[in-house]
Amino acid sequence: MRKIISFLLVSMLVLSLAACGGKDTIKIGVVLPDASEERWANQDGAFFIEELDALGEGYEYEILFSEGDEGKEKSNVEALIAKGAEVIILTTEGSGAGAVQAAHEAEVQLIAHDRMAKSATDAADYYTTFNSWNVGKAMGAHLAEQAAAEGCTAAAKCDLAIFAGRVADWPNATYFFGGAFEELQPVLGIFNIVNIDDTFSSVAMYTEATFNDAAKDALQAAMLPVDTDWNPETAGIKAAAVVAQITKTSDSIFVLAPNDDTSAAIRQEFAKMETPYTNYYTTGQDASNVTLASLMGDPIKGKGTQTMTVFKDVSKLVKDSVAIAKNVVDGVDGLVGLTSGPSIDGAKTAYSPIDTLLATNPQLTYDTIFATGYKDESDDTFSNVDFTPYK
Repeated sequence: MRKIISFLLVSMLVLSLAACGGKDTIKIGVVLPDASEERWANQDGAFFIEELDALGEGYEYEILFSEGDEGKEKSNVEALIAKGAEVIILTTEGSGAGAVQAAHEAEVQLIAHDRMAKSATDAADYYTTFNSWNVGKAMGAHLAEQAAAEGCTAAAKCDLAIFAGRVADWPNATYFFGGAFEELQPVLGIFNIVNIDDTFSSVAMYTEATFNDAAKDALQAAMLPVDTDWNPETAGIKAAAVVAQITKTSDSIFVLAPNDDTSAAIRQEFAKMETPYTNYYTTGQDASNVTLASLMGDPIKGKGTQTMTVFKDVSKLVKDSVAIAKNVVDGVDGLVGLTSGPSIDGAKTAYSPIDTLLATNPQLTYDTIFATGYKDESDDTFSNVDFTPYK
């Protein structure tokens, strides 16, 4: 069973060089955004310690947090360079421009972990991601398939609400949105868009293979009015505004929600309707505890019904980033032994695998999340779930 190290323990390990190789000089540096955030402390941070420790002697490392400050992020990169780091893994707080400049001036290879790091003229050498386009395609396909199953047609349209992530989170949010629209665009005619005037039908059809600067501009323009900033409160406010003026044209609503946290906030607002929709289908990603409770059949602690999520196992993303770092230290191309995709902003890209989890298949959720130890059944969020039938 994987061990999720507590925030306190991770902080102690990060602050102690003894836990990061015990050397004044290092080969691999890691810079993560903020130790106060669950993901960076108890997920990615813990997995980095596990993977880097496993490399053994000759791959000494140090992990630093940027405390949500881009200035601190750059100084962290500079500190790691000063200790001899040959490669740095970075999850940037913002653009990462300062970190890119510092690394490349020192001729140090930079791996952008989960978020692209770039300046106006330069970018990270490598980029590890979950193929954001395919994440979006999974979300769009879910809504299109469910709408077809519900009998939505051009003559009997169903309602659709569209929300996006943070436009500034390039390329992730744009690729999520683009992938979703590759699936939704051919069937937009069976929907009434209820939260915004339909400016989407005029957007050209794009795939990951045909994506270009024109696609980026067109998709981001479409995203701006429905941008949630990845913020549940912002998403809830926008959903509340929809609920206040909505005119239902069907018993079913299909909601493109960009991730699990925003999905939960949006569905809670739709639940406040005087006459809620009979059928509510919505997307998400990240497999948050609340979402998992919903997928396992508990709408109470699941905060309503979420019908799907895209699970991105960050331990696999960490494994890929560390594999690239090891390759660089070993003097071989970073992508040797990894699954690669099209370069983004000039960065060589490695794709980590994803899984689609559905409310209609709790056994798959159990096998993928709980049986593997990725999540603990005893967490209070799952106290209403009877796991016995899935063991």
